[in-house]
Amino acid sequence: MDPDPAHGMLGRLAEYEEAGAPTATLYDEWSESYEHDLLVRYGYTAHSIAVDAFARMCPDRSAEVVDVGCGTGLVGVELARLGFATFDGVDISEPMQNIARSKGVYRRVFTGDLTSPTSIENGAYQGAICVGSFAPGHLGPSSLAEIARCVESGGPIVIFMNGVHFIADNYEQHVEKLVERDVWRVEEITSHNYMSALDRPGRLIMVRR
Repeated sequence: MDPDPAHGMLGRLAEYEEAGAPTATLYDEWSESYEHDLLVRYGYTAHSIAVDAFARMCPDRSAEVVDVGCGTGLVGVELARLGFATFDGVDISEPMQNIARSKGVYRRVFTGDLTSPTSIENGAYQGAICVGSFAPGHLGPSSLAEIARCVESGGPIVIFMNGVHFIADNYEQHVEKLVERDVWRVEEITSHNYMSALDRPGRLIMVRR
C-alpha cells in the first residue's frame, strides 16, 4: 500500500479541488483504477460509514433511494448488502456510470449534474445518499437544496464529505439555513476519519426532509 496521496490520481484530484476546477473529465480518466486506488491504497471507508448511517435512518428496505454522485457504485453495493432493493444512481461521468451499472445492483443509473436543477421530480425518492461529491470542483453548498428537493417529506438524507471542505466552505451554516427555511431538520453531524492509510477527516451529515 502506498499511503502518499501526493502521487497518482488522488494527488491530481487535490490539485483540481484547490483550483476549484471542474473534475468530470478527471473522473472519466480515473474510472478504471478508482476503486483500487481508494480501497486498496488508502483504505477508503466513507461509503460504508454513510450507508450504515442511512440504514439506521431508513428501516424500510423497500424505500426508493437515490445515490447522488454514485461513481463506480461503491455505495450501491453497500446498500444492496444491507438489503435495500430499489435505488437509482446519478453521476456526471459516463465511464463511472458504466462501472456502476455493471455491478447489477442499481435499478437504473443515469446522467445528472446537481449543480443545477435536474429532471428528477419533486419528492421522487423516499431517501437520498451522497458520498464524496461535495467539494470544490464538485457539488457546492447550493446543491444541498437540490438533493432535498428530490426527497419526499420525512425522508432521510445522508451526506458524507471531506471535513476540510466542510469547515472551509462553512457547510454548517448552509445546513442550518435549510433548517431555518423548513427544508429539513438535522438529526446528527459527526466527524469520521475515512481512509485507514491516511489522516482524512470527514463529516457525516444526517438530516430528515
